[in-house]
Amino acid sequence: MRLIDFKLSTVDLATTTPLYWEVDRDTVYPIKTISLAPDQLILVPAKQTTALTLDQLNARTRQLDGHTALMVATPTGSQSLFGYRLRTGQLLFG
Repeated sequence: MRLIDFKLSTVDLATTTPLYWEVDRDTVYPIKTISLAPDQLILVPAKQTTALTLDQLNARTRQLDGHTALMVATPTGSQSLFGYRLRTGQLLFG
């Protein structure tokens, strides 16, 4: 998923929506922060932390090229993100 696609699809969501990475249906981790790599925005999850909100993510990525790929940091490197879903006031990347 590209950053521009994500931003366009979430424009009508509440800006206070917290962001999570869904490992599987029973395991979710809050997105703690972001990091940058060439042409990639990497979401960094962490256990037992306060989740980044949609507004915070948008503020931190305002200057980035919209074609930047969204990724998530995993124990074995980084993984491409292909979408998200909403669940009870949470945005879950998967």
